[in-house]
Order: sequence, then C-alpha cells, then structure tokens
Amino acid sequence: MKIHITENAEENLWQIYRYHADYSHDYADEFQHKIAVFIFDSLAQYPEIGTLFNEEKGLYRLVYEGRYNIYYMGQNDALYIVYILDGRLQLNTDIAEPDMPIPSLD
Repeated sequence: MKIHITENAEENLWQIYRYHADYSHDYADEFQHKIAVFIFDSLAQYPEIGTLFNEEKGLYRLVYEGRYNIYYMGQNDALYIVYILDGRLQLNTDIAEPDMPIPSLD
C-alpha cells in the first residue's frame, strides 16, 4: 500500500525532531529514521494495525513507542498520515471530536 505523509504530518515530525535535538542530535536523527521505517514498512504492510479513532472522519490511530500517536486515513488504495503527535498534547483529545477539521491530504 502506498503511504503519503501530509505537510501537516511533516511539520509534526519536524517539531518532534527539534524537541529531541535539544537533548541529543543523534537520538533525534535515529528517532526520525526509526519512525519513518515503521510507517513505510510496517504500516504499509499492515494498514489495519491501527484502531478507528474518529469514525466520523475515518481517522485511525496507531501508538508508536508508547508515546507518539500516528493518525492516518485510507483513501484510493493509499494511506495518508495526517498527524504524528506526542500523546501528551491536547490536540489528541480534540481530534476525537466529529467536527474537528482534517488537514489537507496533499
């Protein structure tokens, strides 16, 4: 299955990178590599691994390393990664609301 990382999710990854880089650039680089491999290998091969999080929007959530939430949608035989968030952020709760707007899938 083809995987698309939206601009929004890319920005989320950049924010996570900057947070990790404050402590260790090596760790930040390694984390980015590992999450990318996970998304493009594991999620592409097993898209049903996540759980339906927002039924109204068709948004699935997958927890990575116990702390990071990967939100994605399936469309036209492809998966679109919409958000990648630290699980402690309020936005994780907001995403569950049916009227929550979803960023562009471009």
